[in-house]
Amino acid sequence: MIYTIDGSITYNTDDCTLSHLPTQESLSLSISTGRLFERLLISEGDILSRETLLTDVWDKYGLRGSNSNLNQYLSILRRALAAYGCENLIITIPKVGIRLNTDIPVERTASSSAPVNDAEQDKVFTQQVEPAAPFSLPIAPDAPVKKYQWLYLLAGGICLLGVLVWGYLALHKEGEETPAATLSLTGGCQAVVLQGIDDEERQTLTSQIEQMLRENHQLCDKSRRIYFDRNTAFTTQNYGRTILSSCKLNSDGHVIACDNFYYLDWRME
Repeated sequence: MIYTIDGSITYNTDDCTLSHLPTQESLSLSISTGRLFERLLISEGDILSRETLLTDVWDKYGLRGSNSNLNQYLSILRRALAAYGCENLIITIPKVGIRLNTDIPVERTASSSAPVNDAEQDKVFTQQVEPAAPFSLPIAPDAPVKKYQWLYLLAGGICLLGVLVWGYLALHKEGEETPAATLSLTGGCQAVVLQGIDDEERQTLTSQIEQMLRENHQLCDKSRRIYFDRNTAFTTQNYGRTILSSCKLNSDGHVIACDNFYYLDWRME
């Protein structure tokens, strides 16, 4: 199915492609972002509760969604549409739900393109719209330490820092909606959670980050800043891929060095 929005933007549900007709530019949405957008488009302006969206976009496909995921993907859609000159298509009604702006015309036509394989893993944007997925090293469990392996670890740390800094800055552009959140930890340091959190998640996530700092003997005072990111787990038994970067600040409050820690299927004890 192809949706034409305000006469200038098309969205093809077959391949999750958003296109700008005047410039012929296009970008590919991730599978989950595309499902969310399609669910909003077929609603024809009806108010959809967050529970409905979480069920239709994540639960029905065996994925685990959260309000943080929903906020993140809504922000991605809004930024992508705004980049093509369409603002205020997606409206949030506080404490009620999400709906489309019926003042902006949306037309639907059939498409003959081959459908996207639902078994395919979520893809990131082909342009820098969606935050990059956390970096993880392909090291097999219990593999012997090889010569020069520390070089790969160092390279991975540098790549991770770049991803974290880019994601943090991208989420904090002036005037943009951002799901990022800041936590104050015991000891005086602050933790920047790149994907954002709900109010009810604050205490749990604060405990998780503080435990990771203790396990890795990291200080937490005003001379340090913590960056934290995670991928949604596919099981309730763990937190999925988790990345923590403990960064040293100079006298001006700028990051000068970071220690990076990677966890796979980590669970708080």
